[in-house]
Amino acid sequence: MQLCTLEFKTDKFPPFLPEPCQVNADLYGFELAVWLAQVLAQQGVVSSYPMPDEWGWFLEFISEHEQELMVGCASVGASQGYPTDWRVFVRQRRKHRKGGEDLFPLLIETILSVLAAEGIEAVKSSA
Repeated sequence: MQLCTLEFKTDKFPPFLPEPCQVNADLYGFELAVWLAQVLAQQGVVSSYPMPDEWGWFLEFISEHEQELMVGCASVGASQGYPTDWRVFVRQRRKHRKGGEDLFPLLIETILSVLAAEGIEAVKSSA
């Protein structure tokens, strides 16, 4: 399975609900996931609504060739104010059917592009 991680620091995407409403204490990502879903949809890359997990929030992308990708969004470490360290990862959960385009690199480049448009420089690492 393919995996790519993007890490960055920004004061954007602060939680707007109080701490007891968060998935886990000092673990954020909903606001980032909502923003990412919106700006990616504007680029023609449509995902699910954000869904919670114990580590943060994620979006699902399923292509017409049944390739399944997950984009995870989470803060890194306790946030004692801002800016916050963020991690976004893209993981392929299922390969595309034969003859379909591999959307994994396209999704990563699109995420990097929308982050850069906001003045956010992300560091990319692949596993």
